[in-house]
Amino acid sequence: TGSGKSTTLAAMIDYVNENQYGHILTVEDPIEFVHESKRCLINQREVHRDTHGFAEALRSALREDPDYILVGEMRDLET
Repeated sequence: TGSGKSTTLAAMIDYVNENQYGHILTVEDPIEFVHESKRCLINQREVHRDTHGFAEALRSALREDPDYILVGEMRDLET
């Protein structure tokens, strides 16, 4: 907490979104920064609202062919 991890990840997503074309998918609990699509298609999933857990969200994400996946936390071995 307080070390800037979320802000750094948000800046990285913004950089990719502004400079490349692609599909970005985020899985977070909760969603900390809302990203608007610029050059990239961005899909943001919130655990327990859009999916049951991180592992399920990642299995589903791989079927969507994303170029980038941001995982907010890895709380268990399966994730």
